[in-house]
Parts: sequence; structure tokens; C-alpha cells
Amino acid sequence: MQLSLLASTPDVSTTGYMVNLLLGRPEAVAAEAKALGYDGIELLPGPPGTVGAEEIEDALKRFDIALIAVNSGRIVAQGLTLLHPAPAVRARALARFKDLLDLAGHFGVPVTLAGAKGMVPAGDSLETVGAMAEEILGALAEFGAASGSKLLLTPTDDADSNFICSVAEAVAWVRRLDHPGFGMMLDTHQLLKKEPSVVEGIRAAAGLLSHLHLYDPGRVPPGTSEKAGLEWSALMAALQDIQYDGAASVSLAPTGDRPALAIKTASYLRSLMPA
Repeated sequence: MQLSLLASTPDVSTTGYMVNLLLGRPEAVAAEAKALGYDGIELLPGPPGTVGAEEIEDALKRFDIALIAVNSGRIVAQGLTLLHPAPAVRARALARFKDLLDLAGHFGVPVTLAGAKGMVPAGDSLETVGAMAEEILGALAEFGAASGSKLLLTPTDDADSNFICSVAEAVAWVRRLDHPGFGMMLDTHQLLKKEPSVVEGIRAAAGLLSHLHLYDPGRVPPGTSEKAGLEWSALMAALQDIQYDGAASVSLAPTGDRPALAIKTASYLRSLMPA
């Protein structure tokens, strides 16, 4: 399993993003992720024009590191969500996702979809929301497949998005669309909030899971907290049991010697992987 660090350009600090990211231009984050022992980066691009495919590609080649995924988390900080009650805002969010899918397609990697789903508009029926979501997600799946990318749906905690919050719901939606441009990822922070068992949540996604975010409670990187965390040995065993062969991303630690802790996280997770 490839391990990557969540990364972005320095301007993300103005958005109040929820976790600590590796910051810098593509060359800087590629160099640091490689030095810290990671296989790649998961990039949160800023608005169009912030960073381009050529700059990213040059950085990846120079440091022999991969782009694992493109993360849509920054869209929410711009006030853009796919279920926004204002049609004009929904249209802007859709366009922004197409920008991300186009960028990701250049590298043949997926785009994640979590909080940018947005909140269910007040007063709308489940049928109305479901029909709107099917139209939007279907359009993005079509665009992603044509671009060489794929949209990965994530079940979320209600605070991030109250639409598609359980693994069972996400699985149902992946099967409902049944499209090569649409898949699924899981985030252990979200699983801990919404599932009776993180391990069983992972098992329920067998055969559909394409990407992971790995966190201990509070979105802390695995292996870095003195407090009790997830049962990582059981979690990694579950991934092996379902024959998961995708990638997993982690953030930097919220405090302390972040580079040293990033090295510790990579070492810890690899110690639990099969030889």
C-alpha cells in the first residue's frame, strides 16, 4: 500500500483547513514528502491558476514521487458545495470539480469528494435531493471518466456533510451510479464518528474501496499520539483481508516536531503491513 502526505500550496493557511498539511509549491512538497519516507502526495489545489499540471509533473519526476489523489477539500472553504441551495453556487461547484478532475486526469489519479457534497437543503424531500445528487454525481462521473480520472465518494460525519454519512449509504450510491468514473474512499476519522466499528466499516466496502485517509481520533496521524487510538493492527489486517491494494494518505501532526512525527507515522504503518 502506498503512503502519501496531504499537501497544498501555502495559501491554504488562509482557509482554516481542518488538518495540518505539508505546505509549499509542488517542488518543495515533493522533495519533503520523499525525504520523510512517503511514496507520494495527495494535493489540495487552490483556485484555477494557483498551480498547473506541468509544474506538478516536473516536481514528481525530479523527486521520483507520485501524485496519489487530488483532494477537493478546499472547495468548501470557497463556499462551494454540490448540494448548495443556490443553483448558481451549485453550478460553480460543479465547474470547480471539473477543473479538479481535468487536473487529476492528467496524472490518472482520482478526486476525493467528502465535505464538498454539502448539506441537504432545508425543506427538500429525500427524493428531490436524491434526484439532484444523481444528476450532479452522474455528470461528474462521466466527465471524470472522459478525463482519465474518477470521483471518489466519502461517507462523512454530519458536521462535514449530512448527505451520505454511512458506509452502507456510500456503497448503495456507488452501486446506484454503477459508473467507471465513480468510486469510493473511506476516512477513519469519519468512520469512527459514524460506524459502530471502523474495522467492520472497512469490510463493508470490500471490492469498492479505492482510497483511504488514515487518522486516529481528532484527525491525528497514526502512531503519534500518547492517547489510545484505533486498533491499527486489526484495521490493517482488515485491509489485507479485503485485498485492498490502493493508497492511503495522512496529515502532519497538529503539534510537536512534525517532520519527525511524519517519519514515525510512515514507519509505524509500514510495520503493520504484510512483508
